[in-house]
Amino acid sequence: PALPAARLTLLPAMVGLAQLGAPPALARQLARLPGPLRLGLELLVLDYLGYSWHRLLHAPLLWRLHRVHHNDLDMDITTAWRFHFGEMLASIPYRAGLPGLLGIRPATVLAYEAVFEAGTAFHHSNWRLPFGLERRLVRLLVTPRAHGIHHSVVHRESQSNFGVVLTLWDRLHRTLRLNVPQQSLTIGVPAYPDPARQTVAQLLALPLALLEPWARPDGTVPRWPEPAGPLDELQE
Repeated sequence: PALPAARLTLLPAMVGLAQLGAPPALARQLARLPGPLRLGLELLVLDYLGYSWHRLLHAPLLWRLHRVHHNDLDMDITTAWRFHFGEMLASIPYRAGLPGLLGIRPATVLAYEAVFEAGTAFHHSNWRLPFGLERRLVRLLVTPRAHGIHHSVVHRESQSNFGVVLTLWDRLHRTLRLNVPQQSLTIGVPAYPDPARQTVAQLLALPLALLEPWARPDGTVPRWPEPAGPLDELQE
């Protein structure tokens, strides 16, 4: 399970490495910043590291680990903690080492991780928020409708909406896609449509299995016509 792995490995590593502090020259520069400005910059850096790490997880090597998360066929709050423990371990150099080198303070790291976990639970939930409210929230925050698109069996949709807390980074990197009607979404990885292939033992061993093409077992590739409307306009 990912939650104990995060508690016992990633979170202590993040806080512990942050205590080592930045290189002296950088530490002196950071100490000159006004407190609120430094805090704001630290939070933005941590959230960007979350976004960029998520994009790296979709590269072939790390996808071996991350597909355990994506092949869930029924996305709900349990999906928020359905990660292979190997993914948590692999994330330590990036998500724990870089904040330490950049001089992000332990208290900021700990506070951000609480927000990170809350955001992950929120956008993986099956809450159906009032559409008008979610349309306003998604201008700033990753919402359930937005992240559901990222879990789509359509490949171009799964390569979008990598943000964890803020949608800012998807907007800046042009990976934001909101114009997919929710009724047309199918969740999962096309190679794994059978729940019988998703036992605990099989999920633990999945990173050692060959990478399968983005296609159903019969070879067909899920494709839908490109939805109408701007990419950054949320659809019901």
